[in-house]
Amino acid sequence: MRTILVQIPHDQIELFFTDESLEGIHQLGNIIWNPHHRPFTEQELCEHIQGVDTVITTWRSAPISEEVLKHADQLKLIAHMAGSVKPILPTLDVYRRGIRVLNSNYAIGVSVSESVLALILALGHKIIPVNKEMGTGRNAKSAVYETYELRGRTVGLIGLGMVAREVIKLLQPFGVKLLGCDPFVSAEQAQEWNVELKPLHDVIAESHIVSLHAPKVPETYQMIGHKELSLLRDGALLINTARGDLIDEAALIEELRKKRFYAGLDVFIVEPLSADSELRHMDNVIVRPHLAGVNPDSRLRIGTLMVQELQQFYNNGPLRFEVKESQLAIMT
Repeated sequence: MRTILVQIPHDQIELFFTDESLEGIHQLGNIIWNPHHRPFTEQELCEHIQGVDTVITTWRSAPISEEVLKHADQLKLIAHMAGSVKPILPTLDVYRRGIRVLNSNYAIGVSVSESVLALILALGHKIIPVNKEMGTGRNAKSAVYETYELRGRTVGLIGLGMVAREVIKLLQPFGVKLLGCDPFVSAEQAQEWNVELKPLHDVIAESHIVSLHAPKVPETYQMIGHKELSLLRDGALLINTARGDLIDEAALIEELRKKRFYAGLDVFIVEPLSADSELRHMDNVIVRPHLAGVNPDSRLRIGTLMVQELQQFYNNGPLRFEVKESQLAIMT
């Protein structure tokens, strides 16, 4: 009988699994649950992984290191029930050994895409400043607080990965024009998504709303700096739910002080965002503490989709969420 090792801390199991998905995973084989209310240490993982076919990981799980692989004599699959799988794979030896890798980006990306839309609408409709003004007892019905409609705008997507494609679906009812920048996407693919590919600076300059979805790789480090920020239209909206390193944060703060555009930020160079960060107090900024993708619904979606994917794997079916070695380098 196959054996599945679940690294998720015992007190978090109900956050990820419904009764139905729990029943489904138990039907797959012998399940070894993490008995602790904390992640396994590397040593504990080494002790448990011998004879295991599949290991399930999540946030803060012990990585599948070279030392762990020495003990993983039967391992065929790593199923990561969290965001980026990169922290779990400090070595590419898993691919050399023929071990396959699954990720939960799609389950989380659905929530991230909703957060992108929420930030666009909240900024455009000035929800937070209007609410603050109303809280003072004054009337916020003035030209300063009039709505900036999403309908018919040009939206620029920097990176056209899975989250961006979910954003595209949500934007369809608003009749927006879509521009995109992604070196890994062909013109034919972009056309399927109704996106016009353009160089980075053109996308920024021509868009009313710019949303960042590029991965964190050396090539994208601070790709949005003074020059790029200066290209934003007056009144534009800049959304970042990807990675804080994509933006030169000092340049962003300097440009936001001019109150020329608005920003919705869920990620930062250093997290958590420092208590004294100026970004916390700017009235043309919405800040969130990296919350875009994780909520009760997305955690349960992760569990449900991962059990379905495991069923496919053990039945030799096609996998929706496999991460190939070639994909890993360009993942967020």
